[in-house]
Order: sequence, then C-alpha cells, then structure tokens
Amino acid sequence: MTVSIIIPVYRSQDYIEKCVRSVFNQTYKDLEIIIVDDCGNDNSIDIIKKVLVDFPDVAPNVKILRNRVNSGSAASRKNGMSVATGEYILQIDSDDYVELSMVEKMAKKAIEDDADMVVCNYYNITHKGVDIIKIDKTHDNIEFASKVLRGYIHAGVWNKMMRRSILEDHDIYPVPGLNMSDDMTILFRGLIFFNKISFIDDPLYHYNRIIPGSFSRSAYPMANDISIINLFDSFLKRNKIDNPQLLESFQMFKIGRLGRTLLDCDLDEVKRNREVFSFENRLIMKHKHLPIHYRLIVWAYSHHLLPVVFLLRQIRKQMR
Repeated sequence: MTVSIIIPVYRSQDYIEKCVRSVFNQTYKDLEIIIVDDCGNDNSIDIIKKVLVDFPDVAPNVKILRNRVNSGSAASRKNGMSVATGEYILQIDSDDYVELSMVEKMAKKAIEDDADMVVCNYYNITHKGVDIIKIDKTHDNIEFASKVLRGYIHAGVWNKMMRRSILEDHDIYPVPGLNMSDDMTILFRGLIFFNKISFIDDPLYHYNRIIPGSFSRSAYPMANDISIINLFDSFLKRNKIDNPQLLESFQMFKIGRLGRTLLDCDLDEVKRNREVFSFENRLIMKHKHLPIHYRLIVWAYSHHLLPVVFLLRQIRKQMR
C-alpha cells in the first residue's frame, strides 16, 4: 500500500534538512514523496537535493514540483495532491519533522481497521517547551467535525493520514489563495465522508510553533475568514447537511472568527460583511472553548455596545 507524503516548501532552509531526513528515513518504504517548491528563493530545494544523495534507494520515489510563481500553501498542497497516486495522503509542514516510525504505524492501523482517516498524537513545540497533545478519540465523523469547528481538535492535516480516493471523489482540495486554515478546508469537508476514523496513541509528529515566516505562522486576513465561511456554508448546503450539532458548531466557528476579526480588523469592513457572520446570540457564551475576550467582544458587538468593543480593542492593543 503506497502512502503519498506531500511537503509544501517555502523559505524553510533552516529547518528543511531535519524535516526531509525524518521522511526519507521512514521505516515504511512504500512511499511517494512529493515536495512542492513555492519559489521561496532560498536554499531549501538545494538542501533537499543534497540530502537526497544520502538516500539513493529513496530518490526514485521523490518528486520535486515547482510552482510557476509563489502561490501560497493552499496552491502548493493542491498541486501536490493533484499528482499523488498513493492510497493514502499524509501532509507534512516543511518546518516540522516526524518520528521515523510514523508512516509504518499509521499505515498498519489503516490496513487493520480499513480506516478512511488515521490520527496520531503529536508533540507541541513552543517557547515554553514541549508538550504531548493527545487527540480526543472521537470516532463519529460528524462529532469529530463539530469538535474541529469549535476548536477542541486541532484542524491541522499533518497528524492525519487520509484516504486519497475519498478526497478525489468529492473534489476536496485546498482553495488557492486561502492560505490561512487551508488545512481546515481539507479536513472539515473530508470528515463528512470519512466513515471510519482510527487513532494511534503514540505522538508521532513534531509540530513546531516557534518558527517565524513559514506557511502557517502568519496573521489572518479578514477576507480569508470570510471566504472560508462561505466555502463551508455552500458545502453544507450543497451536501444537504442538516445535523443540528454540526450546524450549531458551524455557528460557533463563525463566532470565533468574528471575535478575532473584531479585535484586529477594520470595523467598517465587519459591518459590510455582517450577514456572513450570522449566528444565534445564545451561542456566544455557550462557546466555552473560545477565549473569554473573544466572547465578550462578540457579545458587545451583537448588542450594539460599540464603546465596549472599542475598549476591548484598546486593551488588546496595549497587551501586545
């Protein structure tokens, strides 16, 4: 069973060697490794090619694609997914690295359970140190999707191996240009069709959250959030999804995005897009996973208490 590993690369020269060595050294050998160069104009690709010399047995299974121009992480992921041929797809960020047994353990679990998605725990690396994050073992796909929307389960695709045919059959790819939360655009839509989800207790992925300037560590523009909300909304309607839990979670997702927008973006722009962020006010304080300052500013805005909104924005600015 072939597993396709997709690695989008953009200005990762300080970290890419550790990443690709952890991939090239995998104990599982039936791999298709697709590296997508997003024109970062540094030495990342040269480093990869140099490391590949040490792995002559792996080299024939490595494809290096190059975007025509710098296109962002979403386009890079889509380009990699479009040429993948493995039964399963695993995506790895270029500034992270993985345990050498990661693919072997996930592939074994996928075969044993005939799983549509296999999820593993991961190491969360921050300035404060390293923590092991244990994923909530939610086997029901709709409940899993709801927890992703509410923020209880990380939306990253890097610790989730997915059946490629399901993504392909339902045309589930990242949307070029939506470079923030592009992981979520794959995961959330895929979960609607993943009927069998399996879990591995071992932490197998090292998620580096202290790297500046990479694909996934940037500010979130409001336009990106609006586009994702519209994407999910049309997806739910097109597939006639009427599960109350999921629809409520989608409203909570919008509350979270609105909270971030109110704290950081132009308020006139928020007003112009008010309909996009529609939700039931009763859900604001019910969203317990959302930071309290997000809930407060959304509550104030929803009740037209603009002085409170401005006060919270000022406090946020002073705390930075």
